[in-house]
Amino acid sequence: MYIQGHPAREDEEALLPQLPEASAWKKCSSQWKDCFSSVSLRAMIWQCVAFMRPSFLRKQAPASESLEKPGTPSRKPHSTEYLDGVRGVASLIVFILHWTHIPYPSVNSGWGYKDHNSFWLLPFIRIVYSGAAMVSIFFVVSGFVLSHRFVQRMHRREYTELFSGLTSLTFRRAIRLFLPAFASSTLAFICAYLGIVNVPKKVNGQPFEHGIASYMEYLDMESNPWDWSTDFSGFYNPQLWSIAVEFRGSMVVFLLVVGLAKTRTAVRLTVEALLMMHCFGHKRWDVALFIAGMILAELEVLLRKPKNPSARRIVNSLLIFSMILGLFLCGYPRDHNIQTPGYRWSKYVWPFTAYRRRFWLAVGAMLVVGPMTFLPSIQSVFLTRPVRYLGRISFALYLVHGLGNRTVGKLLLNGCWDYIGKEGDWPYALSFIVSTTLYFPVVIWASDMFWRGIDIPSTNFAKWFEKKCATATAEGVR
Repeated sequence: MYIQGHPAREDEEALLPQLPEASAWKKCSSQWKDCFSSVSLRAMIWQCVAFMRPSFLRKQAPASESLEKPGTPSRKPHSTEYLDGVRGVASLIVFILHWTHIPYPSVNSGWGYKDHNSFWLLPFIRIVYSGAAMVSIFFVVSGFVLSHRFVQRMHRREYTELFSGLTSLTFRRAIRLFLPAFASSTLAFICAYLGIVNVPKKVNGQPFEHGIASYMEYLDMESNPWDWSTDFSGFYNPQLWSIAVEFRGSMVVFLLVVGLAKTRTAVRLTVEALLMMHCFGHKRWDVALFIAGMILAELEVLLRKPKNPSARRIVNSLLIFSMILGLFLCGYPRDHNIQTPGYRWSKYVWPFTAYRRRFWLAVGAMLVVGPMTFLPSIQSVFLTRPVRYLGRISFALYLVHGLGNRTVGKLLLNGCWDYIGKEGDWPYALSFIVSTTLYFPVVIWASDMFWRGIDIPSTNFAKWFEKKCATATAEGVR
């Protein structure tokens, strides 16, 4: 539960964007109440039109941006606030991959394999659509953010506040993750029912029949943390396989926080490091990344850069080199990776199976996120207003882009192919560029509405439900 005197930021959910303050929530909910309480059809239409206006075009920005207006004092960013921007950029890259890889399947291969010599396939360049690497970054960031404030309290020995905050976060986690995901999948089900999305005869090689039973089966798979496979897919929203994985990883983090809260720092780091290696050894790369985030949070609290200028330059150089190496590994191709120049070495080192791709992407994610913790200049990039906006809508963008690709995106791409043409490289590329230019603003707009209409109310509901379920003693320590 919330403890008076401590910022609410400690309870923000990893993978999820930083949310506006309570006043902004009340304003959003009051708009809907006014809409449904008014007997005037004209008023209802006006409220709906007002809701459809993107948040960045509103006269009064959310409370989280209110201090950024000219003439107001600048607010010092929270120490982990830049990670909202990291999530935003990562979510955008996942969207770019899912939008690009069907018209351009070659993006799944690396530069230099056979006749794949496109500029966009080069290492580092391919980061702009390396969606699988971004999922790994999601998990590292989640482990970091979920444990960071608790690690601080371990060092201050504030165990009462630690356990109180942990129970609150644990209680709300499932609601906060699955409720918006269910809403997104329901939209996909409705589109399939109305014929807006074509229903295939087979899914994953098995006969498929669209209906309530299939939809309920999908929701069960989407929210199933007991199946340790990360290869889940389905017709309605296949990209949401990571939501159950995120929930499972969160529970592992919370369990470790409880179990290691009163241990010495050296013991805590040793146990976490051994567990991380154990997870990697058993192909549980996802859990290993959550634990890696915990380790990074501990190191962020413990370590400080040397004050000596020469030593500081050496440390910064090593950190930047680590980030560059991480970005290179994050470009590890999905197809033909051990035959791709620059990555052939991975054939001769562990792991020797197809698991190698997930392993090296995980290592790359750790090497990218870790150094950021100690590089304020890199953090500042993710604190710019456009990137912070992406951070706020990141979860919504992750949830809605799959359906958008199959509806509006598909319609625009097919229309450009019909009008401009797709025979030959240049007409094909021009059609893709024009459709992308038209489609991206639509996805951002839809994500903005989903964020305000589903994501924020889901957070409100989780906190309201927690309050209703709390005992009198628990409410007394809020």
